[in-house]
Amino acid sequence: MKPDRYDGIEAFILKYLKGELTEEEKEWLSAWRRALPENERLFAELTDDIQLTEAFHVFQGIDQEKGRRKLRTVIEKPERKRTVTLRRMYWRVAASVLLLLAGYWAYRQLLARPPEEVVAQVADIAAPGASHAMITLSNGERIILDSARNGVMATQGRVQLIKSEDGQIEYEIKEREAGVSHSFNVLENPRGSKIVSITLSDGTKIWLNTESTLRYPTYFSGKERRVEITGEAYLEVAHNAKQPFIVVKENTEVTVLGTRFNINTYEEEPALKITLLEGKVSVKHNDKSAFLAPGQQAVISRSEGGIDVADDPDAGDAIAWLNGQFVMDGTRLKSLMDQISRWYNVEIVYTTKIENKAFGGSINRDIPLSRMLEALRENGISCHFEEGKVMIGN
Repeated sequence: MKPDRYDGIEAFILKYLKGELTEEEKEWLSAWRRALPENERLFAELTDDIQLTEAFHVFQGIDQEKGRRKLRTVIEKPERKRTVTLRRMYWRVAASVLLLLAGYWAYRQLLARPPEEVVAQVADIAAPGASHAMITLSNGERIILDSARNGVMATQGRVQLIKSEDGQIEYEIKEREAGVSHSFNVLENPRGSKIVSITLSDGTKIWLNTESTLRYPTYFSGKERRVEITGEAYLEVAHNAKQPFIVVKENTEVTVLGTRFNINTYEEEPALKITLLEGKVSVKHNDKSAFLAPGQQAVISRSEGGIDVADDPDAGDAIAWLNGQFVMDGTRLKSLMDQISRWYNVEIVYTTKIENKAFGGSINRDIPLSRMLEALRENGISCHFEEGKVMIGN
């Protein structure tokens, strides 16, 4: 049986999670997801492990049967007006679906772990296991990359946005005479999301860290290739001597012809950092400029505005995030906690005045939050996880 617009969709999503959909049901579910943006949003939220874990936590603390009866009463109650807004209906069904899926999630957790481990999991957060990145097209349409089907996701003029069989995202020019394009897309990788990569129409490949964005044209025309970045990114720029590649962050510009470099522009950090691994770049900030050779790093102080060039930084540290590591080579506590906050999507609360001590060493980014906090305690930092927040201090 095919559900109506929302009625019964929870059963289809539950079968999807269990891997029990028939081929016909798979085709129907795919068509339902593509039909409306809110359908895709609902599906993405209800098939995400983090969302399900949160629903599971809520599920454990309620009278489950009473909750089901109340939700069913609300859903089945005749409306005084037939013109119920889509948003109101969406949240009603989302509540119903979450309750059903929370029960399944509890069942899945119990099957996967001994009871004592399930209890421990409630007070923990896993490292990101999926990407929640999305692309906003020039017409305002949003595409959630992980849940999008393979193949052509969008056509903009003569440029196609494609998801390959192995999940790679790239822009492909179908006709070489693509013409001048004023079509811009935005790639967003939110907090608590895996790293996402994209290949632009010129062949440049860019990796985005968590809580980062990239704004770029679907096709590069004119005398330069210009993109805007917030957060952190690693770039492998396709060489084109006639069309320099320029990365912009507010009043800072990094200009390259073809090279590999990392740029860190997180607002919480006291300085912007551009680390060059290969090639040559020029860095301009306000009325100051500097050139970097491979192995050098430009540090732009937010408070002072100058450009300092470090001749011997550890380039491996700068791209440790790309290699699945937290590397702490003199990293201050505040900076480390900002990284943890973005990666696990948790709020950091400082309960007492802290010593902003420096750390050394490295640790894998794929460990759960509890293990990260254990490592901090081993280094003399008093911390614990409480009601979705990491508390630092006594």
